[in-house]
Amino acid sequence: MRKLLLLVMLAVVVTGCSSRKEFYATGGSRADGSIDMAYDFKPFETPVVDYKQAESIANSKCAVWGYERAEPFGGQTQNCQSRDGWGNCNAGQMIVKYQCIGNITPPNQASASSQSSVPVGMLTPAQYKEARVKALMDKKLPYAEYQKEYQAIMAE
Repeated sequence: MRKLLLLVMLAVVVTGCSSRKEFYATGGSRADGSIDMAYDFKPFETPVVDYKQAESIANSKCAVWGYERAEPFGGQTQNCQSRDGWGNCNAGQMIVKYQCIGNITPPNQASASSQSSVPVGMLTPAQYKEARVKALMDKKLPYAEYQKEYQAIMAE
């Protein structure tokens, strides 16, 4: 019985544990219309990722910049922070690039003339909040999750 228990424990340790990973934005360029989304992984983890979550975040970032939506470029880039004895990466960061699609919407002439202290192309804090709330509404989240994110936006 002890041998069986030991074998089961050893199998769990060797195979690693599945771990849900959250994407976050690491960079991007409004002029290029690109967003870098990433998640981190550690030794003995089997990352479980939701690419729809990454696309949703990229869509909201692109919407803030005035684009319609985002699409993945395809492929991933791995930044390795730790390697095992055979040179395999066992901890690091996976980056997925997204391209913003659609024409940039021109700034509203009325709001640009009324707020001359803000450089052209920059958003005021109120405009930024409004764009984030609009992008949040497009996500079609459950009400509780929507309220949580809405309150976080308004608290900023």
